[in-house]
Amino acid sequence: MAQQTKADRSAAAKKAAATRKKNEAKSTGADAKAAAKSTAKAAKNTGKAAAGSVKKAAQAVSKRMP
Repeated sequence: MAQQTKADRSAAAKKAAATRKKNEAKSTGADAKAAAKSTAKAAKNTGKAAAGSVKKAAQAVSKRMP
């Protein structure tokens, strides 16, 4: 194997740093996307639960009314 020069090592280090930076950006974006999905799902479930509670309350009131 040929010996690496200082310039070769420097270029390899820059390439590795760029790759690490790119991979970190991808992972951060994926985490943010997952968090947004989770938040949206939780909000949807909360809305459904609230709607169910309102419906049950309305049914209870209508049963009490003669």
